[in-house]
Amino acid sequence: MGDVYEFLREDEHDHFWHGGLGTLVQTSAEDPDKVAGSPKMPHCPEAWDAISRYIYTGLQGSSVMRGWMERENEMICCCSDGTRPVYLQ
Repeated sequence: MGDVYEFLREDEHDHFWHGGLGTLVQTSAEDPDKVAGSPKMPHCPEAWDAISRYIYTGLQGSSVMRGWMERENEMICCCSDGTRPVYLQ
């Protein structure tokens, strides 16, 4: 597995509107501050554009992929380069 992120939408934490800043909860990188989603680095704008609509849907409590995925709150999507899939759960 790769990096793990947790998105919250509460009064004091609204990760969606901050480009995923501070959502990184697990990484194997030597310097976590250089990983997207750390407190110091937001997600790449192109990757954020590809995944943000699904994150927003999930944060609202809606089904992301009803009828398409085994678990409707999961999604596999890609950045526009298509070589780095993102598995949303």
